Amino acid sequence: MAEQVRRHDWQATPLGPVDTWPGALRNAVNLMLASPESMYVVWGTALTFFFNDAYRPILGPRLEGALGAPLRELWADAWDAVRAPIEAAFAGESSRFENMPVAMSRRGVPEDTWWTFSFSPLYLDDGSVGGAFCVTKEVTEVLVAQQRLARENERLIALFDKSPMFMAFLSGPEHRIELVNPGYQRLVGDRAVPGTCIRDALPEVVEQGFLPLLDQVYRTGETYIGSEVIYDPPSAGDRAGGQRQLDIVFQPVLGDDGHTAGVFVQGLDITPHVQLQRSMRDVEARHRQIIDSASDYAIVASDMEGRVTLWNTGAEHLFGWTEAEMLGRSVERIYTEEDIQARRLETNQRACMVSGGVSGERWLQRRSGERFWANGAMTALRDSDGAVRGFVKVLGDRTEQQRANSELAHSERRLGALVSASSQSLYAMSADWQEMRPIAGAGAADGALPAVTGWREERVHPDDRPLLEAAIAQAMATRQPLRLEHRALLADGSVRWVLMRAVPLLDDAGAVTEWFGTASDVTERRLAETQLRQLTQTLEERVQARSAELQVAEERLRQSQKMEAVGQLTGGLAHDFNNLLTSISVGLELLELRIDQQRYDDVGRYLEMAQASAARATALTQRLLAFSRRQTLAPTPVVVEVMVGGMLDIISRTLGPSIAISTDLAPAPWAVLVDVPQLENALLNLCINARDAMPAGGPLAIGTANVALADPAAAQLDIPAGEYVRLSVADTGTGMDAAVIEKAFEPFFTTKPIGQGTGLGLSMIYGFTRQSGGQVRIDSQPGQGTTVHLYLPRFLGDAADASTPTPPDEAGAAPAGNVGTVLVVEDDDAIRALVTEVLSSSGYRVLQAPEGGRAIEILQSNEGIDLLVTDVGLTGGLNGRQVADAGRQLRPALPVLFITGYAASAAVGAGQLEPGMQVLTKPFTAAELERRARALVVGDGA
Repeated sequence: MAEQVRRHDWQATPLGPVDTWPGALRNAVNLMLASPESMYVVWGTALTFFFNDAYRPILGPRLEGALGAPLRELWADAWDAVRAPIEAAFAGESSRFENMPVAMSRRGVPEDTWWTFSFSPLYLDDGSVGGAFCVTKEVTEVLVAQQRLARENERLIALFDKSPMFMAFLSGPEHRIELVNPGYQRLVGDRAVPGTCIRDALPEVVEQGFLPLLDQVYRTGETYIGSEVIYDPPSAGDRAGGQRQLDIVFQPVLGDDGHTAGVFVQGLDITPHVQLQRSMRDVEARHRQIIDSASDYAIVASDMEGRVTLWNTGAEHLFGWTEAEMLGRSVERIYTEEDIQARRLETNQRACMVSGGVSGERWLQRRSGERFWANGAMTALRDSDGAVRGFVKVLGDRTEQQRANSELAHSERRLGALVSASSQSLYAMSADWQEMRPIAGAGAADGALPAVTGWREERVHPDDRPLLEAAIAQAMATRQPLRLEHRALLADGSVRWVLMRAVPLLDDAGAVTEWFGTASDVTERRLAETQLRQLTQTLEERVQARSAELQVAEERLRQSQKMEAVGQLTGGLAHDFNNLLTSISVGLELLELRIDQQRYDDVGRYLEMAQASAARATALTQRLLAFSRRQTLAPTPVVVEVMVGGMLDIISRTLGPSIAISTDLAPAPWAVLVDVPQLENALLNLCINARDAMPAGGPLAIGTANVALADPAAAQLDIPAGEYVRLSVADTGTGMDAAVIEKAFEPFFTTKPIGQGTGLGLSMIYGFTRQSGGQVRIDSQPGQGTTVHLYLPRFLGDAADASTPTPPDEAGAAPAGNVGTVLVVEDDDAIRALVTEVLSSSGYRVLQAPEGGRAIEILQSNEGIDLLVTDVGLTGGLNGRQVADAGRQLRPALPVLFITGYAASAAVGAGQLEPGMQVLTKPFTAAELERRARALVVGDGA
């Protein structure tokens, strides 16, 4: 109970947190919890209820929720009985009641109970009463037993009145009967014996050998004591007969002269006692038969030292030892070695002595050494004084049940894994198709997710509902599977194409009881089909559009070619860019040739080849910047666990069904300050590398942990000591040896087959992590899998939700009319012209400056400027950051968009931007430039 009191949510009660409780309440609760007697405390006007372990059995089914409950509600049926003493205690009066009758309904059935209890007021420091302390004990069983004993005593008294100890005085050598009591009178059959010699009055005493004994006592003066002596009184007329067993004493009585004057006869008819002993032996034998008849359960009793005192037939069957072999032996013989070492028997005995009993399940051991799973309970055996004299255990073999439960749990985990690994949405449908119940990703059964009744209206495009209704009607009529493609309405208002499949579940009579199905997103396939048709219909227009896109791609490539090559990157960079330029240039030559020849069939393919090469060049540039740790980052606070949860779906779809993904995320996650898209890209790259290392599939584990690195551990990782978030990706694939790990972060190094990797993935991750103030470590053994750890510094501010991107439709909407004035500062004439063209087309009034000095002059003028767009690496005396700082001094709230191709992090403050500033990395699309500009102008880019 002490642990329950500590863990209880007291904040939700009138008492509030424990550390605000008055000292009187804490002292009373501590005293109560430490006491072996049943006690409870009520506090405050709400009569908040506390109780100790000894009081728990009294609560019965009320136990759950009793702690902290108002007494009036908890014991509403007994409130009238305790109301007066409780109110008296709150008035400062103590009271005690013995054998108090209380009518209550503890288990839903009215019952009469009796209690002995006392109430004492609990005083606060100011002398007022804050609560009441009750020491209570249920005496129902005792009182009922006393009442029963009283009735038994009354019956015994009545029995003694009818048959008490018999007594008589015999005088003289002839043994004349002088005095008898009612018991004696009844013993001899109510015969008129007083005043007569015993020989004449009771002839049977002569025949049965009593007279010689009387003579001997009278003659020698020595007492005769007889035990279980047989007396067979005659049966004649109304005189009672039947053989009796007596404990008898013949005591000589001396006269005044010192000689024997007579004999005092006294005794007890022990015939009922003998019969009772015989009956008790019979009852004990019957009880043993009953215990032994429970052959499916082992019933084992032991004394305080753990020696066996009872071992029934069920125990012989269950454990293999006979009762003769176990009596007097330690009951630990049935325990496993682990439980013996852990002193399990002593622990259970102590618990029994405190609470009266314990129960549970664990492994036990048979005579053969075989272990089995046992369910049982141990109860303390007490004597009439309540002292514990031993223990009894009742045990049953639950091995098969435990094995079945384990197999069921394993089956459920496998089903959950299958459902989680599926890239499709799973659902169950009612037989009439009116109610849909999604199936959770963990493999939950019916009832785990709420049913959806209006799913047609909520999720199916209105134009496709008639087609769906017709397909459902046909499937229901034929009891055949359903397959249909229709448009689906998403919660964000977007429309996706869905392939819906469902199969019926039939009962024994062939009737449909339920439908189970999947829904697959086929939007990309449908879009590809539509694009193919449009390409065929509008080939010339697409050639022109692709040519324009190719020009943009060429500009991106030219920008990426300006990157500074260092060391060993030169050869690999030249090789990759030569390949990319070859595919672009040859594709353009073939494109020009085919257009001149008016052969347009292959034009689209050449455009796609050139565009794909340009995209690969962009990715290569970003990876090289990341490796050099010179990319421009836009760090924001993020909780890695939230980011991982938001990426699980895309990771699962990317890796495919052969990879079983599991997560082990920190329960109280810390935030980090990083460029979220870069971190997401790093995680996805690590997962793809893990998948490639497991060609046949296998488990992939994503884990996070909060770690505090002291100086030695931090020095090994080459990072400052402090608090870090560790993001780990582990696989069970081919693994790496030390030589491969040593080269893993080198650019263009890869172990994948030619054409399946650039060798820049890990180098990009390394550069990004180091630039973010963290470190990367690889743990791997050949054939045993690989684990990659990313250490990122903890961020102590508020973390943002990285899982809610700006809807693309909203971001890309074109403004109408003149929406503001933009100052574009770019030393490259072509880029300045293109940026001006894009912004002008979007409705902005654009001012141009080819270098920083001219930009400062415009900023000092009276021109209204809503946004400054500047290249970071300007030629001349001022760079882009200096221009922005000067603009902020002249116009404090001026939004700034930096555009940069490489190595600009130092110019913009080591990647840290002030509010109202953003960085756009070259190459970029016109749509991205428009979206960033609008976000800053309307104030959403801070």
